[in-house]
Amino acid sequence: MAVPLLVAGAAIAAVGALRSASAKASADRYNGQIAEQNAAIATSQGEAAAQAQQRDAERQIGRGMAAYGASGVSADSGSATDVLADSARSAMLDNLTVRYNATLRGTAYKDQANLYSTEASNDTTSGYLNAASSVVGAMGKMYGAGAGTGMNMG
Repeated sequence: MAVPLLVAGAAIAAVGALRSASAKASADRYNGQIAEQNAAIATSQGEAAAQAQQRDAERQIGRGMAAYGASGVSADSGSATDVLADSARSAMLDNLTVRYNATLRGTAYKDQANLYSTEASNDTTSGYLNAASSVVGAMGKMYGAGAGTGMNMG
């Protein structure tokens, strides 16, 4: 009577391990897809922010040139040129920083997606191993039960 219960228990445990692993793997694949979408969004947002920063910088430099002109200072020579050139360099550096930060965010999301993919694969493997462990454990118990009673299990 104990052997059928061991077999049934092992079967239930094996099916439970496989279903649990399958559900976890599905959740990890879904999370990976979301992380990929977030990577694309971060990249798009970064590009939009870089474009907005560039437009703002161009307006600011234009206002500086207009202010120089209104005050009678030549904007194409001397210290005014140096100030405008420095403003343009700073604007370029700011723009590159915005793009770099967006790239970092996108890369982080892609890395996260890769981790989820790896976890999904590991979940599947883990499910098979846990199912096998349930069956082998039950077989060991059956063998032990047979050895203790003098039954021939092999």
